[in-house]
Amino acid sequence: MVDYLFLDPKVLNYDQDRYELILNTLKWARALKAKGSPEPMQELIERSLKDIVEKRITKEEIMNTKVVDVPVVTEDIPAVVSLADEEAPKGALAASDDDKKKTKKKKAK
Repeated sequence: MVDYLFLDPKVLNYDQDRYELILNTLKWARALKAKGSPEPMQELIERSLKDIVEKRITKEEIMNTKVVDVPVVTEDIPAVVSLADEEAPKGALAASDDDKKKTKKKKAK
């Protein structure tokens, strides 16, 4: 069963600044993610909050941790996608052909 962390008495009875608790939790979760943790960010935030509330890590250790952004690999994604080589949708061609026929008939009258 899912353990509801926000109902944990340690979190509710936290005696220090709760605003700093939130900031430190997010910073520690980002640091764990940058270290290569495969867990999703939601789980890392919960784990970070527990680490701070249970005093497994101190505020000073969190502040001294440098969060390095993980570079996004974009080698497989082209910067510009060209549609010149692709065939236009049939509906678009049919509509434009009908418009051309109508203009030719109007000119003939």
